[in-house]
Amino acid sequence: MRPDITISALRREINFITSIKDGSAKVGEIHFSRENYRNLNDVKTLASVRRFISRLWMKQLLSRLRQLQKFVVLTHEDKEKWTELDNVMCIHNPTTFETDRHSSCGNKTVLAVGRYTYQKGFDLLLPAWKRVAEKHPDWKLQIFGDGDRSAYADQAKELDIASFCQLNGPTTRIAEKFVESSVFVLSSRYEGFGMVLTEAMACGVPVVSFACPCGPRDIITDGVDGLLTENGNIGQLADNLCRLIEDEELRKQMGRQAQENVKRFRMKHIASQWDQLFKSLVS
Repeated sequence: MRPDITISALRREINFITSIKDGSAKVGEIHFSRENYRNLNDVKTLASVRRFISRLWMKQLLSRLRQLQKFVVLTHEDKEKWTELDNVMCIHNPTTFETDRHSSCGNKTVLAVGRYTYQKGFDLLLPAWKRVAEKHPDWKLQIFGDGDRSAYADQAKELDIASFCQLNGPTTRIAEKFVESSVFVLSSRYEGFGMVLTEAMACGVPVVSFACPCGPRDIITDGVDGLLTENGNIGQLADNLCRLIEDEELRKQMGRQAQENVKRFRMKHIASQWDQLFKSLVS
């Protein structure tokens, strides 16, 4: 084909793409953050073996990435982690989430969305919600997501909060769920970007999120359109949720600001950055 530009999404082709002499500019793009790319957390073997393999993979990957004209990451936070490279740039994920309905931030509902997996940290959210429910038993936590939620249902029973939260499966009406909620909470241990944050904000919902690597720090302006929480700090997560629950005016103000601030992630803005990159590579 002899294209002008060839992009690798860092699958197996990254191992050979730069050796193809077709005259095209080679670009890499990653949908993860560095510290969670090939970390093998889900592999059942000795931690020392996982670390050795991960270091070996990263060494090999870096040698490939150095040969690219540009390497695109999703967040400025992650960009700072690739200290061995001088060809890194950040282009955020675009949001294609469009809605003409927005939350009134008046319903006593906090929403969380994500797969029922270790990454999403619902096992951290539930004990935080126990603290919230003790102060505000009239508020409900709604979780929507795919996967096996039996362990989380058992945890909710053990915490005696089963009547204060609902663990739901996936829904095709997620926009409605955003609009029906007054606060969105993200309890992830790590993310590549965190698109669900931009979707909630587009619906005018203020967010409370762990400052996990990577995404929330790039998306949320702390104290303006949401509240950032120390990663993994259950007590602080509960306190920040209570802060928005108890201050209706702050909640509504942050919701309005979230709706405005998230516009910078619209497709036309992100596509323009890719367009500028492509033009610079072929000029």
